[in-house]
Amino acid sequence: MNFYSYEYLMSNQDNSRLIKIIVFGFLVAVIGALFFMYLRNRFEIKYKDLGIIFVTTLLLLLAMQYNDYSNLLTTRKQTGQITGTIKETANRLGVKPNQVSVNSTTQTDGLLVDTPKGFFRIDFNSDGSSFVLEKVQLQNPKIKIVRRQS
Repeated sequence: MNFYSYEYLMSNQDNSRLIKIIVFGFLVAVIGALFFMYLRNRFEIKYKDLGIIFVTTLLLLLAMQYNDYSNLLTTRKQTGQITGTIKETANRLGVKPNQVSVNSTTQTDGLLVDTPKGFFRIDFNSDGSSFVLEKVQLQNPKIKIVRRQS
């Protein structure tokens, strides 16, 4: 069973954004160069056709970027909820938040928490605004704590 540390949840998990920005910038530069070549040689259709291909690719990437952006907003919201829960749990137990790890990256009912004081289960009320913290005993605790990558 994987448990995620507070630092792991707080760190930025999306390393592919830089690669997407580089590809996006490259496509914009290629489209600009093709547009310039087309304006210089208006009678050569190949630059116009290549430009249309690259503009279509750019539009496809823009649509994927928007989808990734909306997913990123949802993930940030869920991560904010779970880190708030970790802070509140640490406060109730009198430990530091970086000593607490949870078994999910999203706020779910029946969330398991690993602390220096033992294992706890969190049960949320119907609207998720408050929770009950209950000490539990795991039968076979084969736990791997996932920490932030440096």
